[in-house]
Amino acid sequence: MVKKSGKKAWFIGLSCFFLPMALSLSVSFLVKTYIKVDQPIASSLYAAGALTSLSSFHDIACFLEDLKLLNSELGRLSMSASMISGSCSIASAFLAFTITQTNKLADKSKPDTHKISTGIILACCAMLLCIVFLVRPIMFWMIRQTPEDKNVKEEYIFLIFVMVMVSSLVGEYGGQHYLVGPLMLGLAVPVGPPLGAAIEDKLEFFITGLLLPLVAVSRATRIDIFTIGFHNFVTVMFVAMFSIIGKLMGTILPALFCRMPYQDALLLGLIMNVQGVLDIQFWLRALSLKLINGKVYGSLMLLMVIVTGTISPIVKVLYDPSRRYLTYKRRTIQHSKSNAELRILACIYHDENVPTIINLLEASHPTRDSPICVYALHLIQLQGRASPLLIAHKRSHEKYSPFNQSTRIINAFSFYEQDNHGLVAVNSFTAISPYTTMHNDICTLGLEKRISLIIIPFHHQPTVLSALHSSPGIRKVNHNVLNNAPCSVGILIDRRSTKAAPSAFISGNRSSYHVAVIFLGGADDREALAYGARMGEDTNVNLTVFRFIDRNERVDKLSEKQMDYDAINEFRMHAIDNENVEYTEEEVSDGVEFVAVIRSIESSFELLIVGRQHGEESSHLLHGFEEWNEYPELGIVGDMLVSCDTKSEGSVLVVQQQPRISSHSLENSKYRYGQVQ
Repeated sequence: MVKKSGKKAWFIGLSCFFLPMALSLSVSFLVKTYIKVDQPIASSLYAAGALTSLSSFHDIACFLEDLKLLNSELGRLSMSASMISGSCSIASAFLAFTITQTNKLADKSKPDTHKISTGIILACCAMLLCIVFLVRPIMFWMIRQTPEDKNVKEEYIFLIFVMVMVSSLVGEYGGQHYLVGPLMLGLAVPVGPPLGAAIEDKLEFFITGLLLPLVAVSRATRIDIFTIGFHNFVTVMFVAMFSIIGKLMGTILPALFCRMPYQDALLLGLIMNVQGVLDIQFWLRALSLKLINGKVYGSLMLLMVIVTGTISPIVKVLYDPSRRYLTYKRRTIQHSKSNAELRILACIYHDENVPTIINLLEASHPTRDSPICVYALHLIQLQGRASPLLIAHKRSHEKYSPFNQSTRIINAFSFYEQDNHGLVAVNSFTAISPYTTMHNDICTLGLEKRISLIIIPFHHQPTVLSALHSSPGIRKVNHNVLNNAPCSVGILIDRRSTKAAPSAFISGNRSSYHVAVIFLGGADDREALAYGARMGEDTNVNLTVFRFIDRNERVDKLSEKQMDYDAINEFRMHAIDNENVEYTEEEVSDGVEFVAVIRSIESSFELLIVGRQHGEESSHLLHGFEEWNEYPELGIVGDMLVSCDTKSEGSVLVVQQQPRISSHSLENSKYRYGQVQ
């Protein structure tokens, strides 16, 4: 990960380490020389300045996850930069503690203390080599022995827990802190499922819910704020503030040089100043080696509470990742030019999503004049690793993805592209992030690639594996995409009752495909009509548009209703000579008649397209159905079509037209500081 970090991250990370270190040590020297302070405090100033200059990747990652910024642009750059500065911090702390410890352990009558420090470092290197070349291959063997879609054996997890204790014991005997061995071992664990995710599942609740609070409390009990003294606290605070200023300047200046906005550069500097549990562990180690005394330790703890407690609300209030998704252009199918390329972002959670999505894409009528560019995005929950990833799979290496499931999905879309050579272009991506912020990857890709339609699978799929495909996390992702998308969104529901083989659906030689559009009125229905009209131009697609008219409708000149009439008239005029297109008007007087018509037609079509929300003139027909709406993200009609009593196995596409337009768009901003690997 450090090796793959971009130049900006390296620039910011190194600057964020060396500048505060130089500044704090210089100020410590001036304070110690020209200001009268207590001797114990004076002897600890250098260590206090150095310790507050260190950065922790782990603490920053936890901070970003708590604020749901882990895979935002600012979060990605913070993670990359903190990897650089955190690596420098751990290496420098390791060397400093090793030298200090050997000086204390060495016999004063023997001048060769450097031999002891060399021995400790060599012992640590030997343990590292053993972990890399012996333990890590064993872990890969465990992964190979675990069948796909199966859990790792309990024996393997138990063996790894034993390795943790053994590495801690070996580290102690080698002259290091007991945490050094487990830290190296943790870095050697292959990230993600199945092994990394299994370890996280076993330990996360126990560690974060029980042990971590106990550790925080036990560390805090070492503080006696009444014995610190105001003068001593101010002295330590003065030195530490220059470390904070150094981190701010070491982050802001390179960021501005890279053309980041001033506010984002400032927030990045604040994030790099976050401190946490690993910093406390450094301070405890320094306290045990008598590099600092109890008063300095207490001052640093109080400073951490003040600084990190202040940074958190500031970042939360000032940084909103969704603000950049506001665009000043209409990115919809309705407003796309007929001879322009249609760009679709197809999101995939599971293998079972692929056949239905490819069926939908095949019906979307790619032509030489209006080809389709598909961005296939495989979404994986972040497990067993700290850093999110957004991977762009190169065409020359698309079959060699490090994720087996991604490889199958990439190959399926590659075959689809080959079957439609010259008409369809496919670009494949894999996004690994937590469900709480996964929508940032989707919306960012939709913005940067100028997507017109994002297709996201419904969170519940009524297959034989329905227990695996009814995820509250996926449902939350879909909600967030609907609320923040920079373009139109379609939720695709697969109502097949059995699991079919994906290869059976990937074919460009379909005889016919029956599609229906349900039109009541409103922007979302107009978007659904525009997408259906494009499908209707395909000779292999039989399109039927059902327009529902309320018999009790009042005749007025509402602008929304006029736009509906214009959209219908334009559709009918373009489809007048198309024998594959049928237009039907259904007059209904209430919701009961409306439901009866829907139930009578739904089983006759392989795909039903409907808008998520409808115009105000349709409120009479749908009155009362809101109380029975189980899935609000599908709207009233969409929820009705996926209800448990339906007998149809056709797919349903619920369309929402681009909801948010701004006159001040960030789409064309000149800075791009997120990392895509």
